[in-house]
Amino acid sequence: MFKKSNFLTYTGYKLFGEQIKKERTKYYELERTLKKASISMPPEMYIATARMFSFLFGLVGAIFGIIFAFILVRFVGIPPIFPIHLPETFSTYWLMIRDFVYAGILAILTTLALYYLGNLLFAIYPSTVISDRKSKIDRILPHAITFMYSLSKGGMNLLQIFKALAENYEVYGEVSKEASRIVWEVEGLGKDMRTALANAVEISPSENFREFLHGLITIIDSGGDVTSYFEERSEFYFERARQDQKSFLEFLGLMAETYITALVAGPLFLIIVMTVMSVLGQSNDVAMFSIIYFVIPVGSFMFAMLIKLLTPSDVGKAPTLRERFVYRRRSKEVEERDLKKIRNLIKSWRLKKELKNPIKVFIENPNYTFVISLPLALFFVAYGLIVNPYILGMDIKYWFFSIDDYIFIAIGIFLAPFAIFYEFGRRNVRKYMRLTPIFLSKLASANESGMPIYRAIEMLAKTDTSPLRKEIKKIKSNLDWGVSLTDALVRFANRLRIFEISRTMALLNESLKSTGNVTDVLMISAKDATSAELLRRERATNMFMYVVIIYIAFFVFIGIVYIISSTFLSTLAESAAKVQATGQNFQLLQKVDVYTYRNVFMHAAVFQGLFAGLVAGVMGEGSISAGAKHSFIMLLIAYVVFNVLFGFKLI
Repeated sequence: MFKKSNFLTYTGYKLFGEQIKKERTKYYELERTLKKASISMPPEMYIATARMFSFLFGLVGAIFGIIFAFILVRFVGIPPIFPIHLPETFSTYWLMIRDFVYAGILAILTTLALYYLGNLLFAIYPSTVISDRKSKIDRILPHAITFMYSLSKGGMNLLQIFKALAENYEVYGEVSKEASRIVWEVEGLGKDMRTALANAVEISPSENFREFLHGLITIIDSGGDVTSYFEERSEFYFERARQDQKSFLEFLGLMAETYITALVAGPLFLIIVMTVMSVLGQSNDVAMFSIIYFVIPVGSFMFAMLIKLLTPSDVGKAPTLRERFVYRRRSKEVEERDLKKIRNLIKSWRLKKELKNPIKVFIENPNYTFVISLPLALFFVAYGLIVNPYILGMDIKYWFFSIDDYIFIAIGIFLAPFAIFYEFGRRNVRKYMRLTPIFLSKLASANESGMPIYRAIEMLAKTDTSPLRKEIKKIKSNLDWGVSLTDALVRFANRLRIFEISRTMALLNESLKSTGNVTDVLMISAKDATSAELLRRERATNMFMYVVIIYIAFFVFIGIVYIISSTFLSTLAESAAKVQATGQNFQLLQKVDVYTYRNVFMHAAVFQGLFAGLVAGVMGEGSISAGAKHSFIMLLIAYVVFNVLFGFKLI
């Protein structure tokens, strides 16, 4: 957001630069903070940018303050806030200027509030970037150290290892940035490796990475075995990752209990209380509707977003790995007319390829399903509005109850395709992540027994019975056509487009460049992939328990609400009818509108399921998108329970 200088930066520096330079000693810590956040601006420029943005925020605040003040004075009016009796002379004068004084105070306060808000944003922004970088470094660090261990085992020196790590930014992300900074200080600034590592310790945002570099400096000073150090640290940080994951899962258990208490049991208790109050003639429809239409959906959504923010960040999309032996003609070697024709042919070929297998497109990009599902959902709602139009004078509440079925079915139409294709895609990811370490281990075992790697792949292509066999055959075909082993594995990773597999293939390819010992490289790569898979499976197994808890809470919620709406309210209605048949007037029972309450309770169950599904997705798989299937299932259950069962009068 504010990582690079822009027009406002230079403008602010021209206006405030001299003053900022005089106060440079105040910004020593800011300079270190900016380096940790990888913000490529000196502190003077950053302060200048902050002041310019704060000035603009204040200007916007002044404009809004004047508008609010005008509306307050002109249309709303200002009540006497401080009822202080003044002498008549002063009182008359005060009444004349009171509105303008209050309006001016409002405008000034709005200006100051937005001005300091701008300052606050720039003050906390580096900290948020540092926190994000720290999380990403800690998550990828065990795999990066395994990468360094593999290269060191092949005989590379430290500088070459850090250069290889820096070149694989797509795979190792923020750790690659730290490595590239070390390489730049050695090659660009002429510093020795120890000094560069010491400087990296000072400005790295991750405590784990600083600890790793401290140990590496000690190994350099003592002349120890760097390869053994990498091996030991790799195992250590994988174990630490497991401990951190265990701590997060315990925290997640606390959050699950909080959710059940605050947003399932709490609203359910209030709904029961409001129902009883209605029976006693003290109904409060506003409070009931607020709980169902605001507290449950908004509270659950905010809770899901909170857990998402606290969940360790995802590794991201799989990068496209680079092949080593691919010749690409430069654009200047081709005439502009031919180049344009080639580009059009490529676009046409890609489009035809995607149209031949649209299911694969939707599995790889589930978001594309919204192009179809959203218009269908809107069309279904429009059809409901046409069938049940609003006529002037109708009770809007009962009109809404006549179209709510169309709205809920439209939501199901909107969610179902995305949920289905997203789940198919995730199943493929889990399947290939489970099988890839096994494939690499088999290759390593075959190679260790003396079989060349090509023969080992050919054997697996014939004998393997797993779903990975098709991909192994493609690797063999690439090798038959003269493609190098490294490029064949790159193509394998680019076809699957799974981040963890791309990372493993990058490790394998870089290691094969440094050594001819294919067996060791394959074993290290298999170990790296296995460690990642074990972490994923352990997390999935533990988090599944919280998904079950949310489902149980949902079933309890709709069960109680259904019993209230089907039994309790029906009994009250029958009692009211009997009382009226005797000619007596018993007002307490006449106030219960069974039709309204049944519909409102159905909405409560549907909203509870719809938004509890999002919470289940975040808790179970750490993704809002993963909650789409849970939301669809719970929406379907709630809708069927309240419509089919009432329709057949099963209870």
